[in-house]
Amino acid sequence: MALQIFATDPDAKPKPKPEHEFSNDYVFQFRSGMVVKKKPVSLANWRVLTGDPTVADAVAQLLGGAVEEYDPTKEMNLQILTDTPSVEIVLAGSKAIEDKLILWGRTGPVHECDGVAFLSPPERKGEPCGCPKLMSERKEAARQGIGPAPSINVTFRLAHDYELGKGKLIASAWTLAEVIHEVKDDLDRVEGEALCRLTLEHVSYTNNAGIKVDFRKPVIEVLGSYNDAIAEER
Repeated sequence: MALQIFATDPDAKPKPKPEHEFSNDYVFQFRSGMVVKKKPVSLANWRVLTGDPTVADAVAQLLGGAVEEYDPTKEMNLQILTDTPSVEIVLAGSKAIEDKLILWGRTGPVHECDGVAFLSPPERKGEPCGCPKLMSERKEAARQGIGPAPSINVTFRLAHDYELGKGKLIASAWTLAEVIHEVKDDLDRVEGEALCRLTLEHVSYTNNAGIKVDFRKPVIEVLGSYNDAIAEER
């Protein structure tokens, strides 16, 4: 016996998704982790998602790794677990970085702010968001699921395969959120597109409780002008 929830309201039934239509904004994603057996796992090398087999093959050739099916139900249904923790990318200025804090609900964001004021909904934009002032309290609220966490989207191109199209880094690391303003300032000092290095940096230490902490954090280093770099190569 199957569910009959749409028998009385057929218009409410979700329409089939077109088969792998790609956004004009970006054709691949960079991720620093993945979920294995329902648990998040931090990776030593970049994981790349795409829905385009041609893009997947190009990424695997450039960064190493093999193309494999990730989830056939998703638009970006292919993944490459690369051999590369560091890659040179091209950013079109600070506007290529979107950084904010978001608390997600079941159907979408329930709180979206810049840490001081609401960014949405439009009728509340600019109003005080009520987030804690201390960073430690912000992090704890996010950890408990009652406060927003970083949502950082970086749109870029691969420096060594510029014509492949735009990619996006999707990150939620506090370590990146705490320094992203410095990255944007560095980008604003570069005329035109900037050549950058995107790295998964290994961090390991023992905290005050004697517990070993081991993780990898995304780091963006601005190297200089992309146009100057390719001019030198010529």
